[in-house]
Amino acid sequence: MAEQACHPELYPDLYDAIKARGFLYFLTFRELKSRYGEAEAIGIMRSVSRAQGVAAGRAMAHCAPRDFEALAACWVMAPGKGAIFQPEVRKLDATGIEVKMMACPIKDAWVEAGCDDQEICTLLHCASAYDQAALETAGFHCDLRLWSPGQDGCCLTKIKERPQAARPVKK
Repeated sequence: MAEQACHPELYPDLYDAIKARGFLYFLTFRELKSRYGEAEAIGIMRSVSRAQGVAAGRAMAHCAPRDFEALAACWVMAPGKGAIFQPEVRKLDATGIEVKMMACPIKDAWVEAGCDDQEICTLLHCASAYDQAALETAGFHCDLRLWSPGQDGCCLTKIKERPQAARPVKK
């Protein structure tokens, strides 16, 4: 399957805002790396991404433990009703969701900034803490498979119900 482009013309302000977030990730990572080294920069970036993801996940908690249709509407197709990230939904049923994002303005920013494949993979690792935290905070189990060189699109996410033992105890 050929790589699909996102459709920034449908939501130009949204595309630009998300792409700007990607450029900010890039600039922040490079600055942290120059000051503290790569390992520390990755740790800080993942920590900040995770904190942002926790906040986003709270808004999706109503979908847990298994309203995958609602989760698809508020996570997979957002933002821009699928126009920005071009989700290729491979599975959406009562047991979960499997979706491959075929476009990514965040990754587009890194490509335009001149990042090589290794740095893009590192930045994706940093940024993926957001997705992981959002989905876990919302009450789901997720398996993220990040883009790697030679793959179409961007990341693949598999979302399913969190096992009963792993659910937080409600007070």
